[in-house]
Amino acid sequence: MTREKDTSLSMNERMLMIKKEDPDFLISIHLNSSSKDSIKGVSTYYRHIGFRPLTQFILTEMLKLKLDNFGNIGSFNFTLNAPTDYPNCLVEVAFLSNKEDEQHIMNPKFHKEVATQITKGIKNWLKSMR
Repeated sequence: MTREKDTSLSMNERMLMIKKEDPDFLISIHLNSSSKDSIKGVSTYYRHIGFRPLTQFILTEMLKLKLDNFGNIGSFNFTLNAPTDYPNCLVEVAFLSNKEDEQHIMNPKFHKEVATQITKGIKNWLKSMR
C-alpha cells in the first residue's frame, strides 16, 4: 500500500516506493469522476498489452457487484501503469460524480465487496497462468 491514511504522495514518490518494494504485481485503486453526472460504472486500465488479461479478470469480477461496465481500456498513459517490470492494473471502482455510484462508494460494506472482487480477479488471473 502506498497510502495507509489520507495523505498525498507525488507520483514520483509512489514510483520510488514501488520500485523499492519490487512487487510481483501492482493494483492501483481509484475513484473516477466526470463532468457528466450520468456516466457511471467500473473500469480497468492497462498500458502494455501483456497486462490486459489481469485487467480483464479483475473487471469480470467487479461487474458481479452490479456496476455498469465502463470498460477495459488499453494503452492508457498513467504513471503507475508505465512499468514493465511487473504486471499492473488501474481499477476505477465507480464515479463519484454519479449519485448511484456515490451511494455504493459511501457504503463500508461495498468497500469490502470491492476488495473481495479484486482479490478474486487476481486469483483467477494467477490460475490462468498455470
